[in-house]
Amino acid sequence: MYYGFDVGGTKIEFGAFDKQLNRIATERHPTPTQDYAALVETIVQLVEKYDVKWGGQGTIGIGIPGSQAEDGTVLTVNVPAANGQSLRADLEARLGREVRISNDANCFALSEAWDEQAQSAKTVLGLILGTGFGGGLVINGKVINGKNQMAGEVGHMRMPIDAWLRLGDHPPMFDCGCGNKGCLDNYLSGRGFEQLYGHFYQLYQRLRLSKTTERVNPMQWHLSRAFLMCWQCL
Repeated sequence: MYYGFDVGGTKIEFGAFDKQLNRIATERHPTPTQDYAALVETIVQLVEKYDVKWGGQGTIGIGIPGSQAEDGTVLTVNVPAANGQSLRADLEARLGREVRISNDANCFALSEAWDEQAQSAKTVLGLILGTGFGGGLVINGKVINGKNQMAGEVGHMRMPIDAWLRLGDHPPMFDCGCGNKGCLDNYLSGRGFEQLYGHFYQLYQRLRLSKTTERVNPMQWHLSRAFLMCWQCL
């Protein structure tokens, strides 16, 4: 039996698969993004529940929005509770078996590359747009991680200047959890759209109060800039 976990910034999606890779069980739970103990416990309880149900120990693979450093600690922006933690080692200690962890976009790209429709393609790039924005690169059927496990991680490329300028007057330069500024992860994502709306709504309110702008629907004002930015980036 194979157990797969997609751990995102909003939800944990669990799937159990048989030897023919047919999904035979699935569950979804909110991600405890601020509580590491709760995050570990959620995964452990799911594994133990389905071990009992199927009468054996399943192998475990986990996709996370980030990567593992050489010392085994997790580097992730979208699940702050896990950042800097030895997630794999802690889970292996609790569950008594090997746990494999990889970048979620790499898992997605590899799954697509192995799919029948893409098997003839030498290069496959997978992009994920969710709570954050990430990418995975597969060449000749193998994930390309790079020296720092960041190859294909387009979410931490900086916003192109022409796309940034598409946001109009006073475009925001958001800080990123990776330590840089202006990463695409903070613009082309659910969190990014929320931040952009907050920025432009406040700007709209200031302009409205100063009576220097016409009556404009703030949602339309925000969305027009967001979609222009997305079009420029993609």
